[in-house]
Amino acid sequence: MSDLPKIPLRIPKNYIPYLEKHRIYELFHEMARELVIQKPEDHILFMKQILEQAAASRDVCRLILISSPKINRITIAQEIAKHTMQFVVTSNDLKNLFSHEMSADTVAKTLTVLLRNQNVSKTGWIIADCINNEEEAKALLKLGVLPTHVFQIITPFEPKLDELLYCDVAENWPQVRRDLFGLKEVFGKKIKEISLMDKNIVQLARTCHDLCFKKSALKTVKPRVIILGPRGSGKKTQARLLANLIHVDFEYLLCQAWMSESELGQMLRQCDKMVCFHSELLCQIVNKRILEPDCMDQGWVLTGYPYTVTDLKFLDSLQTPPNRIIALDCDLNIAKERIRNRPHYAYKGSNVDLKSTANEEKKAVIVSDRKHPKDSMDIVQAEHDFYCNNYGRIKAYCGETLMIVKADQSERRVYECILGYIVGANPMGPPRKGFGVEIPEVCSCDCINIPPKVMKAYHLPV
Repeated sequence: MSDLPKIPLRIPKNYIPYLEKHRIYELFHEMARELVIQKPEDHILFMKQILEQAAASRDVCRLILISSPKINRITIAQEIAKHTMQFVVTSNDLKNLFSHEMSADTVAKTLTVLLRNQNVSKTGWIIADCINNEEEAKALLKLGVLPTHVFQIITPFEPKLDELLYCDVAENWPQVRRDLFGLKEVFGKKIKEISLMDKNIVQLARTCHDLCFKKSALKTVKPRVIILGPRGSGKKTQARLLANLIHVDFEYLLCQAWMSESELGQMLRQCDKMVCFHSELLCQIVNKRILEPDCMDQGWVLTGYPYTVTDLKFLDSLQTPPNRIIALDCDLNIAKERIRNRPHYAYKGSNVDLKSTANEEKKAVIVSDRKHPKDSMDIVQAEHDFYCNNYGRIKAYCGETLMIVKADQSERRVYECILGYIVGANPMGPPRKGFGVEIPEVCSCDCINIPPKVMKAYHLPV
């Protein structure tokens, strides 16, 4: 009998979006984790019983806090639990069970019993001040109590333990230093250092709470990103900064499809006479582009679309739906100011940054060229109203899968927030359903009234 051919298992590209959307990787990771921890005799029956629990526990946060004794970790953990509803275990719980000093193995076994007896599969847990040295941490991991996050709270006067000066721990160092260094070796990359600085308990708990919902991805996925936001929020700028992804500019695609002699182009020109674009046709334009080899191999970022929640549901019904949706939250006055200072000129077909242009150049540009009609403040205001009227429904439909980024920060800061979200784990919460199997024949204008000023900018009859 010959060995099976050693060919790596390759999942077809068109199957991967389904695995990502329903977070199958995370589900099987949780099931495998419980299998190796519990070691049941009947593993098939165990997997059937554990399936629902694994689906609930893949999103929960299991947190361990470590720090010097100067930090009140119990109060911090309780403050975090007010927001997350996690089960908190403290040294007081251990002292209630054992009055004498406990060994590392006893601490780990007691924590395991406390966490297993409580119904924490849906809420998660926080171990506040029970793990204080390397032996206790190793004993806990050996029993299968695996944290998703480990936060080290650092006071302003505590240096980083991995700095060259502190790598070789001398015998006369305080025991706390040696213990913290040992914990850092055990938990490795799971540790996130949080500097206390001048934060109070509430602010520190809020920082920890935000980090609790950020996980590293189990498997690298091809990003399929949508960036939403009002005009002037910087959607295209951020899309171009994501250099490894293919920028799908919907406005450009629509113009190309409009001018083409294809069947789709003819249908779009017929829609023009009815003063509307069918959502299904617009979705076909996007689908045709994102199925091309470069988008399938590198991933893509879409700007300028969808307009409405109906459009987004059509995108979610595609074979390769978006797996990251980001909304740029920007003050509309700031967005208008950006458009004023960086108008698009009709003759040259380019943007000019008036803030960085010398005064004489400004005058020459204004005199010799003409702004694009879309840069009129009336049209900009109409587009902003159009976006705001539909944003609420899109946000409600996306739920927890929508990432909101403050776009009035620096360009670099916005980019870092977007990049962190893209490379992180799949969004928590239930997946967006789209239209499912039965896709209705609907049209954008059935749900909304397209502003006449916006139509006028595109030279469409109204």
